[in-house]
Amino acid sequence: MNFIHAADIHLGYRQYDLDERFRDFGNSFLEIVKYAIASGSDFVLISGDLFHNRNINAPTYTQAHHVLTLLKDAGIPCIAIEGNHDRPFLKDGMSWLDTLEAQGLLKLIKPGADDIMCNYIDIAGTRIFGLCYAGSSTSSLIPRIAEEIKFINSANRPQYTILMMHLGVEGNMKGKIIGEVTYEELAALKGSVDYLALGHYHNRYEVDGWVYNPGSPDTCSVSEVSGDKGFYHVKDGVPELRSVDPRKFIMININVDDHLSADSLLKELQSRLDKEDVTEKQPIVNVIFQGCLNFSKTHIDQDIIKEMVASKHNPLYTSIKFDLTNDEFCISDLETEGIDRSLIEREVLRRLAISDSMLSPFCDLFASSVSEIKDMAAKGADGESIDRSLRKTFDEIKNGKPVSIERKSKRESTLEKAEVMDIPTLPEEIEEEQGGIWDWRKKA
Repeated sequence: MNFIHAADIHLGYRQYDLDERFRDFGNSFLEIVKYAIASGSDFVLISGDLFHNRNINAPTYTQAHHVLTLLKDAGIPCIAIEGNHDRPFLKDGMSWLDTLEAQGLLKLIKPGADDIMCNYIDIAGTRIFGLCYAGSSTSSLIPRIAEEIKFINSANRPQYTILMMHLGVEGNMKGKIIGEVTYEELAALKGSVDYLALGHYHNRYEVDGWVYNPGSPDTCSVSEVSGDKGFYHVKDGVPELRSVDPRKFIMININVDDHLSADSLLKELQSRLDKEDVTEKQPIVNVIFQGCLNFSKTHIDQDIIKEMVASKHNPLYTSIKFDLTNDEFCISDLETEGIDRSLIEREVLRRLAISDSMLSPFCDLFASSVSEIKDMAAKGADGESIDRSLRKTFDEIKNGKPVSIERKSKRESTLEKAEVMDIPTLPEEIEEEQGGIWDWRKKA
């Protein structure tokens, strides 16, 4: 038995709106496949989120097609499940993973209409089951999954049983995450499954010698920088974490509590830069100011900071963020990384309403209504329409009848993070250079 277990590839992620980062994610997948071929693997597992967006563009499809063709030509099957980023739109009825399967480039395991484990794959004495991302329904499905696997295997027991799932296990991310499962819930699978091949959380973790999550091979967010990540090479039931050579993320965290001026902050930054090692590949540098700032943030010249970083590292990108305890609305740059500006504005409005005794019970209604009215004005709506909307909102608040505003996902609030790994979708309208931005001859 010899296989590769990977997850959360996130092809198509144009991080920081950079072509180089788009290529980085493609090259990480390529390195995994090259390793699988060189090691003579029997098969490759992708436990969800092959793609970053469910509605991929042509360059992203080209990446996937190219790399998966290498596996196919080597006679190595690729088995995948849909993650939360791979799920099809309801109106489409099929995902891009379905398309790749139709072209013979991978095998997609999906639940059946009646029995959710009826679609499985047998390879070289190993039986592979899979369940696509099920969100908060996952916990309730686990007992049924265990029973179905046990029943199927009782008729013809394989040498080894693998179950692929896209979920997070409680205790492996900071905070309480909606939709996580506890290990106690997963334990119901242990008698039926030898190897639980997970995806979803982007850093590696292992539980009790049979639950394995490799993490994302590349860095999707600064919150992942400190953790291990890569892919598993499993030989004779023994997993070994391997890594590609991702672009380095350099984190420079500076506590601002004891600094009384911007000059003092810059001196500490220079001191920190002097101690950093220079990397060959252009890194991503993150400068994060944390704590209670004793002067206006406008006194910090971000252009000077970028020049200081550039003189040391020649970075691909420099990110400057503030995680301050004395911001008026306590919304840090780290909390809003990558989130759409309109959603941040809505959260500011919501917190503003919370601070008002009359508006507090209607904070969601207030934020949603004001945001919609702002959009109406920006789109040139007539004054009467705007006036009607304002009066309607005022009357609802005055009459004490709050309207329930449903939170649809993490992106609807920078506080309620229902799906912590749901990385914000970037625009699909990418300007392509001559020859396209996927060029295998060009090194990132």
